[in-house]
Amino acid sequence: MIRRVAYGKAVLAGMAGAVAWEIVARLLILAGAPVFDIVGTLGALAQPYASGWAPWAVGMALHLTVGAIFAVFYAYFFWSTLRLRPMFQGLLFSFIPMLLAIFIMRPQFELMNPFLVSGALPHSGLFGLAGGVSGPISIAAGHLIWGATLGLIYVRPVGYPVERRPNLGSERRRRTTLPAKLPDPPPADRFMFATGVECSYPTLDRGRWRMDEMAACSHYRYWRKDLELVRQLGLRYLRYGPPLHLTNPRRGCYDWAFLDDVAVEMRRLGVIPIMDLCHFGLPYWLENFQNPETPHALADYARAFAKRYDWVRFYTPMNEMYVCAKLSALLGLWNEQAQDERAFVTAVRHLAKASVLMMRAVAAERPDAIFVNSESGEFFQSCCPDPRLCKIADFENQRRFLALDLLYAHPVREDMRDYLFKHGMPPEEYAWFMRQDVGKRAILGVDYYEWNEKLVDSDGRIQALGELFGWHVIVDQYYQRYRRPMMHTETNCLDAREAPRWLWRQWHNVQLMRRSGVPIVGFTWYSLTDQVDWDIALREPLGNVNPVGLFDLNRDPRPVGQAYRYLISLFSQELSEAPPIETVIDDCRQQRERSNERRRHA
Repeated sequence: MIRRVAYGKAVLAGMAGAVAWEIVARLLILAGAPVFDIVGTLGALAQPYASGWAPWAVGMALHLTVGAIFAVFYAYFFWSTLRLRPMFQGLLFSFIPMLLAIFIMRPQFELMNPFLVSGALPHSGLFGLAGGVSGPISIAAGHLIWGATLGLIYVRPVGYPVERRPNLGSERRRRTTLPAKLPDPPPADRFMFATGVECSYPTLDRGRWRMDEMAACSHYRYWRKDLELVRQLGLRYLRYGPPLHLTNPRRGCYDWAFLDDVAVEMRRLGVIPIMDLCHFGLPYWLENFQNPETPHALADYARAFAKRYDWVRFYTPMNEMYVCAKLSALLGLWNEQAQDERAFVTAVRHLAKASVLMMRAVAAERPDAIFVNSESGEFFQSCCPDPRLCKIADFENQRRFLALDLLYAHPVREDMRDYLFKHGMPPEEYAWFMRQDVGKRAILGVDYYEWNEKLVDSDGRIQALGELFGWHVIVDQYYQRYRRPMMHTETNCLDAREAPRWLWRQWHNVQLMRRSGVPIVGFTWYSLTDQVDWDIALREPLGNVNPVGLFDLNRDPRPVGQAYRYLISLFSQELSEAPPIETVIDDCRQQRERSNERRRHA
């Protein structure tokens, strides 16, 4: 397992453990207890004939160094491998240096001591037992103190407190100016091969800790290199989420400094962003998705964004509304960390309303803006024909549509409408959603991963089913419901060896849908680089690296990156003949209007 290591925190934890050990040992020595003096031994070896504080100072420096080295080893190879509380992880790890110290290092130190060689000091024998058990016991106790201290301090190697601003790296200081002549955009946006920069930033620990994937994946440091990698792959389109919590740090206050630099480089390179305005998290001052201020605050942000970056045409106002509401308010993993139906409905209401208001705000500044409403393609299957299990699966298959139904003014089924009203949605708010018409220029992006298909087992529990029906079956359900242009907006594979095959399977799904007449306008491998802790849905800041990127976190290409570059080169010429996206949007709108007209006359 590759993981992100907080080296500074690991070194601090290791040194703090060494200090704690020395404090306890020194107090016991002063009290006359038979304790092995590790610092004194190290100092005597390094400066055998010195006097005063010098041997202790040198011995303590060596003790701190050894503690720090073992702590880095712990952070990289041992941390989070066992499902134990951090302190117990540290205690368990301390047995490794403990046994080395008792059975190898202490006897070796004595053999190296000039006073023992000259006979001035007695030899404690094999394993140090000739002088009694106090020596080995005190060494063991010291290591346990060190291990407990290490475990208590070395936690959360990724993320940061919500009130702290992350280090945006040296790249941030290399300000550039907009070049006099920018590359010409493509004559018409047609089929979009894309990737994305993973940009989630939900909060944990009741809103006190921020899981910022751009920080964890070093994008703040290497953003310039990341944009170059996009073009090296032969791509122009990039799903990109400016860090909302940094660009909108206070009510009515916007800090565009980082994004200004990124925007200039995007234009220089000819990268076309699909701007992801809100990706699973909120600024500290908005707290979470239970806050009724959220929709209007995000609309203000979207308006300010579109006004400043008037060249941006593609937007994802809210990423995966259903997933955000479910993980934040139903499963209790992020943000509000609630676990009840009323909180879920509240989050859905606020997410959908925010998306409506943000689309309005952007369209007011740029009428030809195109919205890519990315949502997770989910499906629930009952394991057997038990009516109770079938009812659960049916309910979940309707629940997955709720946020999109509200966004696109699609009437929900009667029982789902009752569910919304029962759990806090006012009927007049539902009526307000049904009067909206913001989806005229919308593309529906449907994301698909191996865990998107779920099984309701015999106990009524929901488990990941794996790829049973595939993206083309799931996305067709979304297309038949909403009749929007479609895009495969996210996919990846946790097994880097399997990833190229997964890429081709997803691409063949896209081809199958296009041949059947479904208007698919884009395909995305997500993300550009590996991600951190997405194998556990960001529920803990462990720092484990998931090898899902086109490039690893050193920015070296993965096999799937090479496969994607080949795929793009193979099909780009064919897809250059695809109709412009504007034409596809207009055709879908006319089809919906004709269908609605037929229903009115039926």
